[in-house]
Amino acid sequence: MIWTFLVKISVFMVMVCAFAVSAFAAIDETAVDEQAPDNHLVEVQVVQDNLAPYTERQEDYGFYFRVSSEELLLKNFISAIDGLEYAELLQDKPTRMALLNIEYKHNTGIGAFSVGAQAGKGNASDWVSGEERTLNITKFGLGAKFTADRIATEPYVAPYVGLTAWQLGIEEDSLNESKSEVTGIGYNYTVGLLIQLDWLDGETAKNTTFNWGLENTFLDIYATQYAQSAGEDDPDTTTDLILGAGICLEF
Repeated sequence: MIWTFLVKISVFMVMVCAFAVSAFAAIDETAVDEQAPDNHLVEVQVVQDNLAPYTERQEDYGFYFRVSSEELLLKNFISAIDGLEYAELLQDKPTRMALLNIEYKHNTGIGAFSVGAQAGKGNASDWVSGEERTLNITKFGLGAKFTADRIATEPYVAPYVGLTAWQLGIEEDSLNESKSEVTGIGYNYTVGLLIQLDWLDGETAKNTTFNWGLENTFLDIYATQYAQSAGEDDPDTTTDLILGAGICLEF
């Protein structure tokens, strides 16, 4: 169900990105001169050379669209239902989070600065306590990143760093009882690496750039760590270093 939810939102967000890119207009076409019937030429003025190297064709602004997954392990969580520790509830099972990011980016001579929103959802369940216990987590956040994507003429490898401020919705279910709460604002810092995939099929990549404004497709690999949220009565939201991976599309 999580991935079905994510796919539906992903399709919608890709449509939003494609519309936004087309709204910023890459091509300006002039009409055929109707007073010259023998002249069948149409002049097309291209604002951007989509087949040029990345550092030359890059516009001042763009978008990142990311779909990723990470395993959130709140190892210090204590049950609000009966006071059991995380290991007594779920052993060492993490909450598998499916995450969706959309970011607006400003390209500079040294790299890209981006700001955006994140939404995610995940759950974990186990019978170690003698009954089925389930932990459902939703995440909504705002974040900022810097991506060093101008190391070479093409961003074959682009390291990045980021910080996300979030709130978690935590719902805990047992056989006879359910507890839910929304945490105060917390944050997680991230270091990652974008690995360009366009070289796998360069001709198709050029066509999608020209026709759809899709600048790059990346494999996104990262590590992140969550800090304690700000609410006085919040559960412990700290984590060790978490690994995550996904796909990042640049428009």
